[in-house]
Amino acid sequence: MSAHVYDCHVRFSDVDVYGHVNNVKYFEYFQEARIDFIRVLSDGEFDTGSSRRQVVARIDVDYRRPLLFRPEPYAVETWVTRVGGSSYGLGSRIVDGDGTVYSTAEVVLVAFDVDTGRSRPLSEQERQRLERAQA
Repeated sequence: MSAHVYDCHVRFSDVDVYGHVNNVKYFEYFQEARIDFIRVLSDGEFDTGSSRRQVVARIDVDYRRPLLFRPEPYAVETWVTRVGGSSYGLGSRIVDGDGTVYSTAEVVLVAFDVDTGRSRPLSEQERQRLERAQA
């Protein structure tokens, strides 16, 4: 599977007094793309009644170029980099149509059981979906 692409629109409220997107907004953009990626990966099957969740354990963001307010969306690409026993890694980047990279991110997510408050092993179905999407 190639990278999942999410069209991210910059909102006017995301822009700071210097005319570019505030650095904390990048985390929101990566989160929006990550949620959309997981939704697509799970075929839209979110079991909201289940105690089985996934939580962010770590996120590292590198800023390469400032994002500016504009009507056209930026593309946020997301892909699986690693599948472990109870965690997995995602890579992401914000890019433009001409290939310009504005920001990159590495995210570690951990399978989590809400009832016990602890990590849990990835289910076989989760593992299979992640491995199929692995770049």
